[in-house]
Amino acid sequence: MKKKILLHAILLNCFFIAAYAQQRVVLIEQFTNSGCPPCASSTPPVLQFADDHPAEVVAVAYHTSFPYNDSMYHENPLQSAARVNHYGVSGVPYTIVDGNFYSNTSSAFLSVMQDTINSRLSVPSSYNIGEISNTVMQGVLESRIVFSSLSGSNAGDSLHAMVVVVEKEVMKSDYVSSPGANTETSYKYVMRRILTSNTGDPLKSRFAGGKDTFGLNWNILNIKNVNEIRVVAFVQNYYTDEVYQASMFSPVVAPSVPEISEKAAINIFPNPASGLIFIESSPNTGALVVITDLTGRVKLNFITEDTRTGIDVSSLSKGVYILNYTVGTNSTSKKLVIN
Repeated sequence: MKKKILLHAILLNCFFIAAYAQQRVVLIEQFTNSGCPPCASSTPPVLQFADDHPAEVVAVAYHTSFPYNDSMYHENPLQSAARVNHYGVSGVPYTIVDGNFYSNTSSAFLSVMQDTINSRLSVPSSYNIGEISNTVMQGVLESRIVFSSLSGSNAGDSLHAMVVVVEKEVMKSDYVSSPGANTETSYKYVMRRILTSNTGDPLKSRFAGGKDTFGLNWNILNIKNVNEIRVVAFVQNYYTDEVYQASMFSPVVAPSVPEISEKAAINIFPNPASGLIFIESSPNTGALVVITDLTGRVKLNFITEDTRTGIDVSSLSKGVYILNYTVGTNSTSKKLVIN
């Protein structure tokens, strides 16, 4: 009888995992250099595969210091070198799939690329990675990502969350001097910043149903086009290097926010908020206040009537908004966070 109960519990647990496990997304880590001729022939097809299969594959390209000079490497040399050293990569182009599932020269990988990815996709994922928000505003990337464990077996593993900023496409023409001497004219998924530590930050809630939320900020540096920013997140076993799940997010890029005018100064509190907010303003009355989302859609608007004006924002969904304050010809905008 006890055996039957135990078997029933095991089957229920397996059903729970299967029912809530999301499709695996495979991580390709590509090591390349903008000066080596073999990189020009082998790296683009690997990264194009990720472009062509966004629901199945995400990619990060680390530019190396060898064998030739590479401007993209020099824009973040320490973190690029850290990943090279982590895997012991000694030559490029080189491809690593899901940490320890596959690693070889990229020329060898091309002939088995589809089969390798298909084989890895057949393994159910034991993690889910979702975003609360990813925004670019006033030169700062703000990222909030949730890592959710789908299996109790994760509890015994040493798992780290990795969050990496890549620039989806960088043009060689964006540089005053050439970033490299090979025949490539653009470079995909260039690693710009690792927001966690270089080996990731520990996941603590690894039990089935457990969730870890990471809030990370970065003052944007060396990005050529903010609209090309992508945030890649993945779960990696600290000891075996296996990648359990990966995902990529496209941040919302907010329009430029004008500087505060001395004739139109405002103070918002509390911020972040969830219910009632207060706006202290000068001039005191008759100013138009418009709250929009990051796409510019108007959510609330009102006219100030006193030195301190209160407004109920409980109808707004969680996220980031822009509060625009206008009086006469003077205007200013501030970020408003609803939590």
